[in-house]
Amino acid sequence: MGGFRDSRNRIVTPLVAAALLGVLMTPAVAGKFNAVLKVGQKAPEWSGLLGVDGKRHSLADLKAARGVLLVFLSNRCPMTRSYESRLKALASGYRKQGLAVVGVSIGQAPADRLAKMIARSALSKFNFPYCIDLTQELGRRYGATCTPHAFLLDSRRRVAYMGAIDDNVDPAKVEHHYLRDAIRSVLAGKQPEVVETLQKGCEIKYVAR
Repeated sequence: MGGFRDSRNRIVTPLVAAALLGVLMTPAVAGKFNAVLKVGQKAPEWSGLLGVDGKRHSLADLKAARGVLLVFLSNRCPMTRSYESRLKALASGYRKQGLAVVGVSIGQAPADRLAKMIARSALSKFNFPYCIDLTQELGRRYGATCTPHAFLLDSRRRVAYMGAIDDNVDPAKVEHHYLRDAIRSVLAGKQPEVVETLQKGCEIKYVAR
């Protein structure tokens, strides 16, 4: 049986070589609670997303930001509404330190359409861009499964944290501020102590392609 010699001058047969190649070509394992992304991976780009402000928004527009928080939201989701004030507080509290926050809706229900988003943003006084992606492509690329689902990107636009905002829908009962703590670490140029948690909320229903 033929073969070739490896770096240690050992003969590697075609069968062994195929097995080694299979290992090398195996895709990187995704996150514990995410079937698509893992922490440390380069974050998927987005561009041209229409916001409630009538403008098109792209990740490239946020070059000056030291951290970017992308959160998938839904008008029809009561869990999203429960976290609106906390998201606004994060956006305002860390903006001067270099955090940019972007909300994205990929829902297909009538309540998630742009007109309803504009009304919701005005009613809730969102202080961050709220965009729509009817293709649902961004959600697929990030492995988003529910709303709200948070993804924090560091200065190199790698995923630094993903998952839940905190550990309790009732703000008075929160014990672990996962996202807030991760933001503080990223803005300080450090890796968050907790990098992934289980996201909880309203299920995102993807349209079959």
